[in-house]
Amino acid sequence: MIFNRLFCNRGILIQNFRQHGWIGILYLITLLFSLPLYIATEYRDAPQQITSLFQANGEVQILFAITLPVAAGIFLFRYMQSGASSDLFHSLPLRRKHLLTVNLLIGYAMILLPIWITTAITGWVWAVLDQPAFLFDGSTIWMWGLSMSIYSLFMFMLTVAVGMCMGQSVLQGLTVYALLLLPVVVWFIMSLHLQHYLLGYPYDELGRNSEMSLVLRMASISYSPITNGELIIYSILAILFIPLTYVLYARRQVESATQAVTFTLVKPIFRFGLMFTLVLIGGAYFTIIAPRGSAGWGIFGYVLGGIVGYIVAEMIIRKTWLIWSSRLLPKLILYGVVAGLILYVPIAGWNGYAARVPELNKVHSIKLGGESYTYSNGVTQKKDDAHLYSNDPEYMGAVIALHQKIVDSDLPLLNDPINPSMRDDEYVFINYKLDNGKVMKRKYYIPEAEFHQELMALKQSHDYKRVAFETYKLEEDALSFGIRAATSSYRKVYISNPEQVREFKELLKQDILDQTYEEQRSPWQSFAYVEMNQDSSSKDPFQPKEMWNFEIKPSYDRVLAWLKEHKLYDQLLVQADGIVSAQFVKQEINSPGSLQWATPQPEYIDGSLSIKKQVATQNKEIISDLLKRQRSGYLTERDTIYQIKLNVTRGENIYMMLKEEDLTEEMKAILVNE
Repeated sequence: MIFNRLFCNRGILIQNFRQHGWIGILYLITLLFSLPLYIATEYRDAPQQITSLFQANGEVQILFAITLPVAAGIFLFRYMQSGASSDLFHSLPLRRKHLLTVNLLIGYAMILLPIWITTAITGWVWAVLDQPAFLFDGSTIWMWGLSMSIYSLFMFMLTVAVGMCMGQSVLQGLTVYALLLLPVVVWFIMSLHLQHYLLGYPYDELGRNSEMSLVLRMASISYSPITNGELIIYSILAILFIPLTYVLYARRQVESATQAVTFTLVKPIFRFGLMFTLVLIGGAYFTIIAPRGSAGWGIFGYVLGGIVGYIVAEMIIRKTWLIWSSRLLPKLILYGVVAGLILYVPIAGWNGYAARVPELNKVHSIKLGGESYTYSNGVTQKKDDAHLYSNDPEYMGAVIALHQKIVDSDLPLLNDPINPSMRDDEYVFINYKLDNGKVMKRKYYIPEAEFHQELMALKQSHDYKRVAFETYKLEEDALSFGIRAATSSYRKVYISNPEQVREFKELLKQDILDQTYEEQRSPWQSFAYVEMNQDSSSKDPFQPKEMWNFEIKPSYDRVLAWLKEHKLYDQLLVQADGIVSAQFVKQEINSPGSLQWATPQPEYIDGSLSIKKQVATQNKEIISDLLKRQRSGYLTERDTIYQIKLNVTRGENIYMMLKEEDLTEEMKAILVNE
């Protein structure tokens, strides 16, 4: 009886339902439309096998899970943020713990009942559908209900806990979403900072860390599966917020209603949090827009962001723009020193990060390259990379020798942290699996000329070529090979005879592994492209096969001889007799400080008939030379190239490109008067 009167006060229950019950009803309607109705009305020619119901319109479901529970938390405790209503509720003959309990129970009911009603209806729809668009089992339904419950409870309890520290509902809502985005913003911009100022920092992509924020999770939920660890973390946080809320509510002053921040202890945390966030954003922005080689821009951005962030935080706390006092500047300096230390300590030379190279006897194995992901059954998952590690002493010694020279050299820090690969010749991503079980990663962009000997020793090793050119796939069974000429997509051949497949596969593997360093860096276009088809391990009917791509370079003597022996070579070869004429257009690239891709550009030559002088020839000798000499695309700031178009008698015209130095004497002769 006492429990019902105090903890489940009927008057407050009825009042809250009348005022805020619409949130629970709206939550139920939106969930019904986004899941069971979507599943029931969706039509597909072939049903899709899914492992999570979030693969069926999951973005919309998460959108409601991160908005309506927040609305419930704000509206149910709106009385704390207004002076009159706060005085009224706190004058009732109820202790604060009783008042908080009844509001929390109402909130739980408003967000959990819609989820489990939707779960039950989804189960019924799944049972009665004759031709479903999605195939899944019963455990998938209950897992969806559990996940949505955890996400919704986390958002609700986070909102309530934040509300205890804030005296304004609008600021409460903004702070909730700011806290959700804060880990991602800090991680992303700190990673950018470390990449720019810490040599070797292995920068990963933002999209792979979307689990850090439910707001970003909304974009990846349909293809990135929910992990048990993710649910456990959100469950623990939601549970921890409950006692924290009781403690904060017991100590909250009634007169703090309408204040921006209600606790004195929270004010410096809020002030520094907002300031440091704007420090990072300001530094990142000016680092991105800075001219090449202008290191001072990033530092200016950090300082400007700190000043603006501190002033904005102070104005929010005081609720006025008249914030100047004798204590303002010393506080700003103190906060600035703390922020500066946080930025400086990780990149300081004395911490030894940039100079650390592991000893060979302490390394178990090494992998070059970043993480790989696969998309199967509508889900993106990280590939197993155990087979990519090598413990060959020669290979590991070559990697460590290269790493040591990078550390010892006067290699400049990145001038362009957003597109670093545009600036240098070679990309090196080293993964050391140490004997103590840890993985040490380093990432560099280096000029090839300075590290030529070390790169040659590494890239001519068997284990490097096995991984870099994926020849380990050629050790597996294959169904067939499709080969397409590099010059013309109409020139194709197929190999499906099991014996020929085995022969071709083995020869291709040998030619790849026998490549010299110079052949790997050849500027000339490949002769043909190969597609290897394998049986798929996926249960997705839309992925019946797995495909792997390889190249046939002009230096692959075994493969080319085999193609000639089986009369397939001529089917891939474009003959000069099939070319009517060749057109040349000179193109000057002149963009100092900004690298441009020099590639064959059909629109450049086709769109220049009236504005640029073209030279055409029907000389079969020149046309034959062009068919043998096609340069691959490359990056340059300044160069002279020739865009070339071969007009064919049948099929699509062929577009190619040559540098001025690539031209034969016959080509120069017809272009001399251009």
